[in-house]
Amino acid sequence: MFYKIGVDVGGTNTDAVLVSNADEIIAKTKQTTTSDISSGIENAISEVLSQSKIPKELIKYIMLGTTHCTNALVERKELNKVGAIRIGLPAGSAIPIMTDFPEDLKKMLEKHCYMVNGGYEYDGRLLNPLNEMQIKACLLKMKGEVESLAITGIFSKINADQEIQVKDWAKEILGDDIKVSCSFQIGGLGLLDRENACILNAALHGVALKMVHAFRATVSRLQLNAQLFIGQNDGTLMSLEQVQQFPIHTISSGPTNSIRGAGLMSKVKNGIVIDVGGTTSDAGALINFFPRESTQATEIGGVLTNFRMPDVVSVGIGGGTIVRFDHDVCTLGPDSVGFRLKEKSIAFGGDTLTLSDFFIADNQLQLNDVLQKRELVAKISSTLLISYEQALELVKTEIQQKIEKLVDALKNNADEVSVVGCGGGAFLLPKKIAGVSEVLFPRDMEVANAFGVCIAKISSEEEIVINTMCADEKEEMQKLLDKAKSNLLSKGAKQETIAVLIKEAVPLAYLPGAMLLRIKLFGDLNN
Repeated sequence: MFYKIGVDVGGTNTDAVLVSNADEIIAKTKQTTTSDISSGIENAISEVLSQSKIPKELIKYIMLGTTHCTNALVERKELNKVGAIRIGLPAGSAIPIMTDFPEDLKKMLEKHCYMVNGGYEYDGRLLNPLNEMQIKACLLKMKGEVESLAITGIFSKINADQEIQVKDWAKEILGDDIKVSCSFQIGGLGLLDRENACILNAALHGVALKMVHAFRATVSRLQLNAQLFIGQNDGTLMSLEQVQQFPIHTISSGPTNSIRGAGLMSKVKNGIVIDVGGTTSDAGALINFFPRESTQATEIGGVLTNFRMPDVVSVGIGGGTIVRFDHDVCTLGPDSVGFRLKEKSIAFGGDTLTLSDFFIADNQLQLNDVLQKRELVAKISSTLLISYEQALELVKTEIQQKIEKLVDALKNNADEVSVVGCGGGAFLLPKKIAGVSEVLFPRDMEVANAFGVCIAKISSEEEIVINTMCADEKEEMQKLLDKAKSNLLSKGAKQETIAVLIKEAVPLAYLPGAMLLRIKLFGDLNN
């Protein structure tokens, strides 16, 4: 028998669960997220250990889901000084590097951006060779000026040799300590979106390093000797070494953890999960218990990227959402009091009208240290020009409409689907939704995010583009499958649990004979 702990750090709460090796929740907690993050994680882990009385030596794994990297990009904080090299002259010179970056982010990152000769055709044939002297001259200009480097080549997803060569030269000139991101390991085929994702990944290396050190230090202070993992945005786990190499893959891992956790809690294999927090409701589609991937370019911190991301749609409805009335017109948010709910909301003696105030007054939410119903209704009424009953009806109607639009945005046909509610604000969800066969609220739904990262598996993903006029599709797919399986076993997967999550062959438009082959496997951690 062994146990594992899952922790999810959100903007409002840090949730934790202690789970048995049979994926049964033994203890759970919701702690307020702290400004330094680490103490919130420590408090949450300490609480579930205290509740369960499980000996520390039986804790084998600790998994963390965190918003560190997302916050760093949104807030423009603690980002590395980045150098960028595009391998693509003369063909790839039309659009400058970081063209579509927001101006404030561009000013922070664009000082050392260079285009150099090189690149490949879509089928891997050489477009232009590298010029060693040209590239090393660019690298010498960066020496002492950058903390990390992003390297992107034309069709490097097909042939990565040039990116790897430039990385070797970078280590030679800039030193072994320089963090290098190669685009072939991060994004899709499209050059510009892949380059954007690679630059953002490079900018996050310092954030990832600090996050990993803090996680290790927290676990060490608690005297736990467990193997550590961090959740990534496809619902699977990354080692701490992988996180430092590919920090961008942690972005949107929070909603993914909730989708996975709520799906398994409710036993809904295919459906829609809505995670209601303090500020937003994040919804995603479940496909075979995993989040559906987005097929569109995804914007992160104002930058379009094309690396894999979950298909998540958000709306500004949460427990701390601020409610405003202009006579009989109700507006929800988009701003929220967030983690300051107990300080700001009327139910706790504050002066800000929130969604929680209405649901506490309506007896749909029971909390300690709040005003009695009669006093709360009177306080709410004093802020209105209409009756409390009218206001409550307007609030519920507005929520109903927004949630139905949210569900509609995720459905890909007219069939009714199951919806699973989770998160601390799930009490806000309507019990009936148009186009939905059932709305489920599973046990322990308030910690679905922490449960989702705790029961996550490890994965391996591989893709190539082949020319079907020169190569056999079945043979190439088998090679890809063997490579992915070997990689997964090296990560510590239990062989008998390995299964295929994605296996696809997609013809590429405008490229005769070109076929994208992609395989993704997952498996349980080896006990």
